[in-house]
Amino acid sequence: MKRRIKYIDLCKGLGILMVTLGHVTTLANPLDQWMSSMKLSIFFVAAGYLICYTDSYQKQTFKRYVVKLVKSLMVPYVLFSAFGIAFRFFAMVMQNAVNMDSIKSYIFATITLRGIFALWFLPVLFLAEILFFCLIRYAPKIVKLLVILLPPLIATWYGGYLEQLQMVLSPLWYERVSFVLFPAGKTIVALWYLYIGYLGCRLCQQLQNGKLLFGAGIIFSVINIYMSQQNMEVDMNHMDFGIRPELFFIGGILGSFGALLVFQLLEQYWSFPVLNYFGKNSLILMSTQRAFYILAVGKVGWQEISGAAEVLSWRYYLDSLGELAIVLILEYSIITFINKRAKFMIGKF
Repeated sequence: MKRRIKYIDLCKGLGILMVTLGHVTTLANPLDQWMSSMKLSIFFVAAGYLICYTDSYQKQTFKRYVVKLVKSLMVPYVLFSAFGIAFRFFAMVMQNAVNMDSIKSYIFATITLRGIFALWFLPVLFLAEILFFCLIRYAPKIVKLLVILLPPLIATWYGGYLEQLQMVLSPLWYERVSFVLFPAGKTIVALWYLYIGYLGCRLCQQLQNGKLLFGAGIIFSVINIYMSQQNMEVDMNHMDFGIRPELFFIGGILGSFGALLVFQLLEQYWSFPVLNYFGKNSLILMSTQRAFYILAVGKVGWQEISGAAEVLSWRYYLDSLGELAIVLILEYSIITFINKRAKFMIGKF
């Protein structure tokens, strides 16, 4: 069994809890702005960092690596998508409100790799890691330099182009076109963050000063928090990089590396059991929370306990954390079942 790098799992745990809390909250607030600045980039940066740390690309052939990615990412994508669509259809039948247009949309999203709900993340990471393997193993230096410089510019233009398409196309045609275009655009962003994570790891390996890196992590995190408040309307799922896109890309680097460097030191003193657990099982949590109405159940359950604040206040944050707690309790049962009885769902046979 491969040895897990704990601080990588802690970063993934932080990322998935940010994603989940972001799905729980409904009102615009400073916490959401901060989380949106790094909650997805942290996965890609951590993946690139891990690839460098383990030197995994030098240990296997392209074919073997693709097979590994298919098992770990695309098998879960197909299975969770199929079960999610089936569950949604069953729920429609139970409510006597079958909407075949929605079912067709789910199927089309799955086929085009747009993905239903948060499942878009899996094929994007799959495609980005394949391109990244080719970049590291085969690309000349000039191509590597261009991959550092161009993706943020291309992605920003791409997001604006999709926004223009939405204004000129009918909703149905925009759905059809955007479902095909979204995966390519997000793969460009993911590839860039992977490479930044890889290069950052090489730099950290040269420094090898835990306290210095910890201090840098704190500084990076503080700067990221400040920058996140200057950039609103961020949603990577729809390639919206906010009113100042440059802050999205810079902030994603700083926030992700801030967490990585801080956790590298803190893991020696605290176990972080919740972050560690959900980091190890982030794929399951990402794939099930919306498709299977776990978020909706958490919201209704907390409303029965506490009601729900409709204005931004301390009570709103408390209610959001209460909903998050119920979601995580429910997800714990799902994660336990899949890990013990249905490992094939996560590509383990």
